[in-house]
Amino acid sequence: MKIHRSCRDVTRLVLESQDRPLRPLETLSLRLHWLMCNGCRRFRDQQKLMRVALDRWRSYRQGD
Repeated sequence: MKIHRSCRDVTRLVLESQDRPLRPLETLSLRLHWLMCNGCRRFRDQQKLMRVALDRWRSYRQGD
C-alpha cells in the first residue's frame, strides 16, 4: 500500500469513501496528502458540501 498518493488517487479515494469505509493506511495517506495539497483539500470540502446538499434535497423531495 502506498503512503504517497497522486491527486488522481486522492480524488478516487475521496469518492470511494462515500461508498465504503477506507482502510487505516488509506486514511493516513489522504491526511498526509491534504497537508500539502490545497486543491485536493478543496475537492474534499466540495464533496462534503455536495453530499449535504444532496441529502437535504432528498429529504425535501420525500416531504412532498
